[in-house]
Amino acid sequence: MRTVARRFLVPVLVLLAAGCGPDGPKCVPVSGKVTLDGGKVPGPGFIYFTTDGSGKEGISRPGTAEFDTEGNYRAMTFAPGDGLLPGKYLLRVDCWKTAPNLEGKPTVSFLPQRYQNAAQSKLELTVEPGAKPVTYNIELSSK
Repeated sequence: MRTVARRFLVPVLVLLAAGCGPDGPKCVPVSGKVTLDGGKVPGPGFIYFTTDGSGKEGISRPGTAEFDTEGNYRAMTFAPGDGLLPGKYLLRVDCWKTAPNLEGKPTVSFLPQRYQNAAQSKLELTVEPGAKPVTYNIELSSK
């Protein structure tokens, strides 16, 4: 039984470790500030970086970021603040007055609905391989 487990477990662990070590894909630090109508955002929120699959050597992975009440964020792919893998991203932004919930309360967003859909938000970011840290400010409009 141990031999069978080793035959399957070891290759799985090797595959999982790929991309996390020094020879794996390198994330580029991405940070910035989210603003609404040129001012502060009405609350904290989340940014979802959806890849279009154009990553280097076919390697791509979505990223996320949480922004604070000042709008500051740092993107992550594998670990907090590590950044994004090289590639093209479409962005979705959420900033909730009443977030999705299990109680059945209606959701209310501080942002127009288009920002809740990466394909409609018109927010794009391209991260080049080997780039220095990227500052990407996200300017949203309530209109």
